[in-house]
Amino acid sequence: MKFYLRLLLFFLLFLGSYSVLVTYVHPTKIPKQSWWQHNRIRVESFLTSGRTAKYVITGSSMSDRMIPDERSGWFNLSLVGEGALTGLSVLAHSDSSAKYVFIEVNQLSVQENTKFAKENTDPFFVFTRRNFPVLLSEKQPFNFLSGTILELPNMFGFAVPVPENEKPNANAEEIQKKLKEEHLEEVTRWYGTAVERKKLEERMSVLSSLLKELESKGIRPVFFEMPMHPKILISPKESGTREITRQYFPETKYLWYFAKGGPFEDSDGLHLAYPEANRFFAELKEFAEALP
Repeated sequence: MKFYLRLLLFFLLFLGSYSVLVTYVHPTKIPKQSWWQHNRIRVESFLTSGRTAKYVITGSSMSDRMIPDERSGWFNLSLVGEGALTGLSVLAHSDSSAKYVFIEVNQLSVQENTKFAKENTDPFFVFTRRNFPVLLSEKQPFNFLSGTILELPNMFGFAVPVPENEKPNANAEEIQKKLKEEHLEEVTRWYGTAVERKKLEERMSVLSSLLKELESKGIRPVFFEMPMHPKILISPKESGTREITRQYFPETKYLWYFAKGGPFEDSDGLHLAYPEANRFFAELKEFAEALP
């Protein structure tokens, strides 16, 4: 009996000490063990500190590269490996006070991950994450301690300076260019077949239901398309998804935004390079913040 009491006492002592640690130590970079965990951390962050954001972005890994500043009134709820429907479902079942939701059109053919959305908006799950930060995924020992260790050089002034104006190796540049071209050819093949119309209509039906829920809460939808490589933007898959979305949610009734400051540099045909994603985000912000 004494063994179990000691074990319980040790557990409570450890939990209390760890809770204090995660309350006062905040690593800026938390390593993720999987994309699933990346998405879970994103949703937990939205349901705890991000629910007061005025503008919410929902989309796939394409939109995930737009990085809002903290306390900017923006939250990026885009989820890697998912489409906008999953993020919209999370938003619809939350107590968010958002005024606008920006919906990435590119991957609307991706089915809503109902299991993920339901698990992460369960009332008990939300309550525990808001009241016991030690339970947050980013506070799990491996993630938290890894992030803390990675920051130790900066904390003690041992950070290795990043060399400026270092010229890239010409051979390495050529190899990188060739790999990018080969990948673009592969992506072009993937996107060479349009998504089955019946499947797209099913997605539009789900989207329509979610928008009714959001609009009943006073959240106004805005559709946008992430810039991609021109070959991919005009591909059957992208064109078909865009066209049917505009049929169901025409510009005469809904707000739409298309990039104006292009061309934008992509990293792999599908995703913008990070600086370019933020350049597009600056455009999107300017448009959004001019809305009434």
